[in-house]
Amino acid sequence: MSNKPSEKWLNLSLAAVLLLIVAGIFFTAASYRSTQKNALKRGQEQLVKVNDYATKILSLEIKSHANALATFAVDDFPDGAPLTFADPEKVRQALFSDDCPLEGIYLFDPNGNALAGLEEQNTMLSSQAVPPKSIQRDRYFDKALAGKVLQNGAEYFADDSSYINLYQPIKTENGVLRGLLVVPLDLQQLFRQEINGKNNDLHGYTMVKNAAMKVVIHPENEQLGLSIVEDRKKKYPELDYRDLEKVEHAQASRKEGVMSYNSYWWTSPERKQVLKISAFRWITIGKAHWVVASTADFNERSGIILQDLLINLGILAILLAVLLLTIINFRNYSKKNQAFLENQRLLERQKIQEEKHDLEKQMLQESKLETIGLLTTSIVHDMNNFLTPLLGNLQLLIDEHQGDPELVADLTEVYEAAQRGQKLSGNVLRFSKASAGKKEALTVEDVVAEAVETMKLLTPKSVHLAFEPHSAGTAAFEKEDLLVILYNLITNAYQAADKVAEITVTIAKASPELRKKFRKHSFVYRNKDFAMIQVQDNGPGIPKAIEKKIFTPFFTTRSENGGTGLGLFTVASIIKKNDWLLQLDSSKGGTTFTIVIPLSR
Repeated sequence: MSNKPSEKWLNLSLAAVLLLIVAGIFFTAASYRSTQKNALKRGQEQLVKVNDYATKILSLEIKSHANALATFAVDDFPDGAPLTFADPEKVRQALFSDDCPLEGIYLFDPNGNALAGLEEQNTMLSSQAVPPKSIQRDRYFDKALAGKVLQNGAEYFADDSSYINLYQPIKTENGVLRGLLVVPLDLQQLFRQEINGKNNDLHGYTMVKNAAMKVVIHPENEQLGLSIVEDRKKKYPELDYRDLEKVEHAQASRKEGVMSYNSYWWTSPERKQVLKISAFRWITIGKAHWVVASTADFNERSGIILQDLLINLGILAILLAVLLLTIINFRNYSKKNQAFLENQRLLERQKIQEEKHDLEKQMLQESKLETIGLLTTSIVHDMNNFLTPLLGNLQLLIDEHQGDPELVADLTEVYEAAQRGQKLSGNVLRFSKASAGKKEALTVEDVVAEAVETMKLLTPKSVHLAFEPHSAGTAAFEKEDLLVILYNLITNAYQAADKVAEITVTIAKASPELRKKFRKHSFVYRNKDFAMIQVQDNGPGIPKAIEKKIFTPFFTTRSENGGTGLGLFTVASIIKKNDWLLQLDSSKGGTTFTIVIPLSR
């Protein structure tokens, strides 16, 4: 070769290879960050499902044992029956299954004196005259003796474990408290059986803390009763708690959420700091208010080990350069795409199964509600039949003993109580009758008056329900529609009050401002007059942030008190169905719902 080979193309080739390697590493790093974010998001979504499962299981198990206790009390302590456990084997069959977390059952009189007790030992119940003193550590124990606690109290600690007391008052037919059943439930045993043993496929666990951030349920017994920061600082002063302090603040200030932070596995003898992801949610069960938190190892959930992956991909980029890197990226994309499609199919299948399960639960709930409605109507009908001869005989006794004023006063009080019961049963029977679904001309103030009178019988004595009637006129509508609206609004009003509830129901003809507004609302009503119904309370008001949410189904701020989130949704649905107008005015001094109904000519 006479001429020296040119280095131009060699230099260009080397530059091109280096440029492709740098570009490959850059795009690989960017792809890794995107994958990491997606992996973290999916890991958090899975952890939320795990935490929701643990929350539901914990709530359902406690409620299940409480319902079993309530059924047992009704069956074994009818009015007049002696307050004792006559048949321990019957008690065991009713409440204590194999590996049951219940420690025993104890009977107290309203003064707190122990009457009888049974303690669970080796699947047998033995008599225990003196109950353990630890069950009185529940701060709601005295209120339970007064019959003011439903289902269960708050957590307490004893014998290296945590407990709650299930309560069931025993009352006479007249509502007089005879005694109290107390059943301590071992939360740690319930946790190991129903939650911890079913979610241990990866490095992680579920734990429960109270409002003071003290550990109530944990896989490690030595963690019970410790606050997640302050008490652990005293026990392990050498560790770093900065991230845990952020976790404590987040859980104390938010109802639910997901987060990542650096902490330690307290179930491991080695205190080595790791990156965790966590999902938490606050729940209320009876008088217990807890935050349930599920944690997992970030690297296990995400499946990414940053250092090893970058080294391997860097070596591949340097050695294989353009062609091999392209092939590997294509294969990786194909595998990821296949895994993504398979994951989508699994998610879709899971969604279908969940929808099917929800539909089955809805059908079961509707069946239960129908059964309860039929049973309630039957009971009220029989009560009405019982009260009729009672009223007649009381009237005869009053007439016969006019010479004894004290006896007549007592008989008159009983007679008036029976009259109120008969009036209430009559209202229930009328409301339970199936509606024909046809509108009829009704006097608006009469229907409102009927609803108010019914609610006066149903609301607690502490509720002051006032009625200001004014002549409004006649309108065409279904009577049950307006009754359901007023029942829900009045119920919401007194349940929302944080003091003595003052509720005022007003009926009158609509003001000129409302008439003008309603005529703009619908062209059909431009020449009509309107009736105005207002339900006003002295509650704390509705925050502006949730005013638009309160009419959506299943939205409730009273889940701990049994709120379903369907009351105001039902009101809004009936208003929309009839093309009426609903106006909400709320402040810290109270809330007013205004309903405007077009009148017939």
